Amino acid sequence: MTTSLVRQVLPRPRPRAATTGVHGTTATGFAPVRHSFERACREAGPSHAQGAALAVVRDGELVVDLWHGTADPVTGAPWTGDTLVPAMTGSHAVLATAVLLLADMGALALDRPVADYWPEFAMRGKGKVTLRDVLTFTARLPGMAAGLDQRDVENPRMMAALLELHSLEEDPRAGGVLHGPWTAGWIVAEVVRRVDGRDLDLFFLEEIAGPLGLDVHFGLVPDQLPHAARISYDPGFRARFSAPDGGPDDGAADLFGRVWDNPSPFPADVGVWSRTRRRYAIVPSLGAYASARGLARLQGVLAADAVRAPGEEPLLLSRRTLDQARSFWVEGLDPLLGGVSAYGEGGLQLLDEGRWPTVRAGAFGHQGPGGVAFQAWPQARTGAAWVRGRLTAAPGARVLDDVADAVERAARDGS
Repeated sequence: MTTSLVRQVLPRPRPRAATTGVHGTTATGFAPVRHSFERACREAGPSHAQGAALAVVRDGELVVDLWHGTADPVTGAPWTGDTLVPAMTGSHAVLATAVLLLADMGALALDRPVADYWPEFAMRGKGKVTLRDVLTFTARLPGMAAGLDQRDVENPRMMAALLELHSLEEDPRAGGVLHGPWTAGWIVAEVVRRVDGRDLDLFFLEEIAGPLGLDVHFGLVPDQLPHAARISYDPGFRARFSAPDGGPDDGAADLFGRVWDNPSPFPADVGVWSRTRRRYAIVPSLGAYASARGLARLQGVLAADAVRAPGEEPLLLSRRTLDQARSFWVEGLDPLLGGVSAYGEGGLQLLDEGRWPTVRAGAFGHQGPGGVAFQAWPQARTGAAWVRGRLTAAPGARVLDDVADAVERAARDGS
């Protein structure tokens, strides 16, 4: 088990008593964001039942750092500026960043078959599946045929061994499943181990989180447990992930079961995600833990690197690698969950610029149902992250629209 270098790098704010108010600071020009955050927290429900945080980094400066409510409704522990939440489906964007760094190092290439780095993966017709296929969910491996339980998914090496014996999905809809909760993470974690020698958690800590001072982790260690939030569900959240009805010849339900219910990433017993065993485990596609500050800083670094002059020393990823990673690769309507997703070649989710093209042009990150949303805005050299402990079926980043508006106003006013 690794020790947390990041805990030695980042300052620890003193715990505060739980209140109904919003804590933290905003820089000049960002006061309206505080009002938006307060409104979003009021609409979410009583503070003793849930908490949330919002952070924005612009030109390397933390310009918004806000938090509210309770991190653990069972113990009553208050949310603080460094409360950690599982990024859930947003973990994929963090995972892709690790792969892109290895590509930058010359350790792997996205258009090479996975089997070049992991020979056993080639069994049963998977020899031509590339890393790009895996990162963009086009590998026809969205789920598993073997029956799994919640303990199985906490063992990435066992999952890698099972995937060696897995065939490509025959259901024609599988090629259009543009998100799967488990398999891409296990494949990537095994490739990282094969090409680098370190497990995913240690690689990410030593090469990304530690050097950059990011409170972002794959799995937790004992001294981090007091900072971990307990997640819960909004009413109706799990219905979003129930199998569709169909006739006897309709295989949609079977495909849905293999992808989203084997096992469910959102089990009826939500306490699974708060067990110590789960928090310690490396669950690559769902179990990246982060504070709002950590995610915002990571997105701010990527935003700055994405507009850096070619050849200029990057903070994390070269301009060449990020240009390729953000180059459009696939877009479509997911046949299982609905909703349109678009990905660049490196597995970064490409996001709509909405009403703020001067801020959000070329935006990427993670946007979707759940409790976490984070975005990198290269043209504005800004990273923003919204995290919460209660998962919701609604998009999690409405408050980021107000952040984009504030960033645009700050740029216009020269602040």
